[in-house]
Amino acid sequence: MKLADYIFKRLEDLGVSDVFCLPGESVQDLYRALLKSNLNNILLSHEPCAGYAADAYSRLKGLGVVLVSYGVGSLNLVNAVGQAYAESSPLIVLSGSPGLAERKKYPLLHHKVRTFQTSQKVFEEITALSVIIDSPHTAANNLERAFQTALRYKKPVYIEIPRDLCGCKVEGQPFLDDFDNIVDPQTLKEALDEAVELINKAQKPVILADVEVSRLKMQKELLELIEKTGLPTASTLLGKSVVAENHPLALGTFFGTLSNPRAQEYIESADLILAIGTILSDVNLGMFTFSLDRSKMIETRIEGLAIKNHHYNEIGLKDFLEGLLKRQDLSKREITLEPSCREPNPTIPSSKIKAIYIQEILNNFINRPNSPSYRIVSDVGDCLFIGQELMVSKFASFLSPAYYLSMGFAVPGGIGAQIADPSQRSLILVGDGAFQMTGMELISAHRLGLNPIVVLLNNGIYATLDRVEIDAEPNCYNIGKYDYYKLAEIWGGIGYKIKTTDELQTALAQAENEHKDKFVILDIELDPEDTSAVLNKFGEMMGKSNKAASKEI
Repeated sequence: MKLADYIFKRLEDLGVSDVFCLPGESVQDLYRALLKSNLNNILLSHEPCAGYAADAYSRLKGLGVVLVSYGVGSLNLVNAVGQAYAESSPLIVLSGSPGLAERKKYPLLHHKVRTFQTSQKVFEEITALSVIIDSPHTAANNLERAFQTALRYKKPVYIEIPRDLCGCKVEGQPFLDDFDNIVDPQTLKEALDEAVELINKAQKPVILADVEVSRLKMQKELLELIEKTGLPTASTLLGKSVVAENHPLALGTFFGTLSNPRAQEYIESADLILAIGTILSDVNLGMFTFSLDRSKMIETRIEGLAIKNHHYNEIGLKDFLEGLLKRQDLSKREITLEPSCREPNPTIPSSKIKAIYIQEILNNFINRPNSPSYRIVSDVGDCLFIGQELMVSKFASFLSPAYYLSMGFAVPGGIGAQIADPSQRSLILVGDGAFQMTGMELISAHRLGLNPIVVLLNNGIYATLDRVEIDAEPNCYNIGKYDYYKLAEIWGGIGYKIKTTDELQTALAQAENEHKDKFVILDIELDPEDTSAVLNKFGEMMGKSNKAASKEI
């Protein structure tokens, strides 16, 4: 089989059905092979958007692929791939490049930066594996190593294919002997014995679950553990919806002092925290307003296990969670919790729209009886803080870059999510600053026949930065106010200008019932000073943290 055909056949075998791409002349041979394959080519308008879309797709499907040209295409992807690495998303970057023969003949070719290896070296810093396929003899092995690295470690990989190798015949079969993570049974038993003893002895144990559970597709196993032990469970902001938030033992989102009171009280007073797949970052911990005491923690992640101060690097999350579920000596608690997530509010005042009302209206909208299923894809900024209080009752129905915090994710991410799972319409939460970065990708949503609902918070300012910088110069974060809803008509969708609570509720109903086949922009006009209480507190804490850090230098 020719190398180009082999690549897409192997990706199909691994469960990929769609490839996000921007073709270019260095990747033409690969692109033609994609068009002939059984995979769908999802053509987008800009490489960062293709990267974000493929990232969101990989979070839901388990593996995402983006195909780009050499240099000008691949280097445009750097930020999106950096986010995928930071947030453990298995994304495969396929890049074309000049042929091996022409590199020898012409030392200076367009799209080359410094050396012909520059792009590959750049991606070494932001991927788990970065490789140039330079021989048909080793191609199968190097490709398989990259694919399995992405799948095992849930991290992005970079694969560069010189164009004169695309038509070469792949020789031999891949031979890999070091990808099976075989855990020593005695070591696993000792770790489980220690963990079970700690859990059973604890007076107030709690589970803190995060995004790596979703990456491993182990939400059902997590739910089984919750019900087997009766332990109350909170998720982090990044891991929101890893647990159905209407479950009787769900505490909602833990976000340090910015959490709902139930989650904050329970986590802070716990004598044992079972952290499952948790990235213990500053944002996930509410800007470190929660102090970690690892003597009261069991941490299990993809790359290893820590029980208090004992480290088991060879025992990953999957092995530990499956082993814990098999134990018959785990005690079950009988605990009754008051609901902690925001319940639907039947009385929304008829008034000028405000941030708090957006939260209430959206929560009512997605939690109506017999409501269609929506997947919330949030950008960063106040839209993320508004989104954290929504009650999300389905696995993986809330996606955000809540650790890496890259603006511009939500619109292309909503496209990627809906392609990965068409059963859920994307409900995109985005600020006007992020919309200016990637909102134009809605053109592709129209061309692809997708129908996301875009809730656009339009206040004419980088509000988060304004709240973070305590002594900011007046108007230094203003970005202008524009009627974004008018773009919908040009781009093939429907637009609404929203100024009141009644208009938002009416527009959501019409988007759901009358505009099922088009994307919809709900352009919500907000005062620059009208931001959520969580953003105000978050900005104040981050500002103080940044100021203190500056003084330490």
